Amino acid sequence: MKFRCSGYLSRFSLAVVFLVAHTSLLCGQEVSVLAAVDSTHITMGDWLHLTVQVKHSGSDVISWGGWKDSLGVFEIIHQDSVQRDESGGVITERIKFTLSKYDSGEFVIPPIGISYKAPGDTGLRHAQSDPLTIYVSSVQVDTSKAIKDIKPPLDVPLTWKEISLYTGIIAAIAALLYAIYYYVKKRKKPEEAQVAEEEKIPPHIRAIARLKELEEKRIWQQGDVKAFYSEATEIVREYFERRFGIMALEMTSDEVFAQLKQFTLDSDIMKTIESLFIDADLVKFAKYIPIPAENETVIPKGLVIVEQTKPVEEVPQNV
Repeated sequence: MKFRCSGYLSRFSLAVVFLVAHTSLLCGQEVSVLAAVDSTHITMGDWLHLTVQVKHSGSDVISWGGWKDSLGVFEIIHQDSVQRDESGGVITERIKFTLSKYDSGEFVIPPIGISYKAPGDTGLRHAQSDPLTIYVSSVQVDTSKAIKDIKPPLDVPLTWKEISLYTGIIAAIAALLYAIYYYVKKRKKPEEAQVAEEEKIPPHIRAIARLKELEEKRIWQQGDVKAFYSEATEIVREYFERRFGIMALEMTSDEVFAQLKQFTLDSDIMKTIESLFIDADLVKFAKYIPIPAENETVIPKGLVIVEQTKPVEEVPQNV
């Protein structure tokens, strides 16, 4: 009897060890983001090299953020393409930035965030790096020495021939500028009239018409999936600009979501907007290839977003 109990205890112990090991393995596959710089102390105007590294399993779909021309207060001088390596079943993706700052002081590179979809998940997860503190010092100037010219200026008298030449050049430039001004002004009038006519059309009417036109083009059926998602989200972003007065065309997806929250939209429509924008970002930036069923939902999602957020028409009441 004691022998049988001992056997059960051994099996139970092995099962516990297996579960702990299996759990540790799963936890080890969480997506991680690491940001590192080649130096935390630079001189004003020097280049700072930043490397952002993401580690994940091969089954995760990673969406890098869209950076324009800056990371926080640091100007982006150059941005490399994403490099991808695999070792021991772990995928490492990294991107390198060259940054600069033209002011002295203590500054912070904000956390670099990414979005990703794990296998079997319907929602989107987020991960980000830690912020980095950078110290920028000013250029040292020797104030003990006086500022002076290397050589004194030379007086060179102008001849009548040179004066005539310069006068002719100035007159030719003035005539060219006037011709350009006249052409632009003449051409601008019909364009302004067309823009004014388009602005009379309500934003939701124009957005719905453009979405239906995009559907008729059948772009994704011809193989250009990226252009299809880009144009669809551009139409919705332009609608947000005219409907809510936000600069949606110039913002990242996360910035658009943050701006829309102030209008207290319905939670379901916010989920639809987030779904459309996240899928588009995955296609545009992460080279994600959606299945045809996903492509067929893009135009309906756009139409629902416009219909559910358009201004409510007031029905006149009978006196």
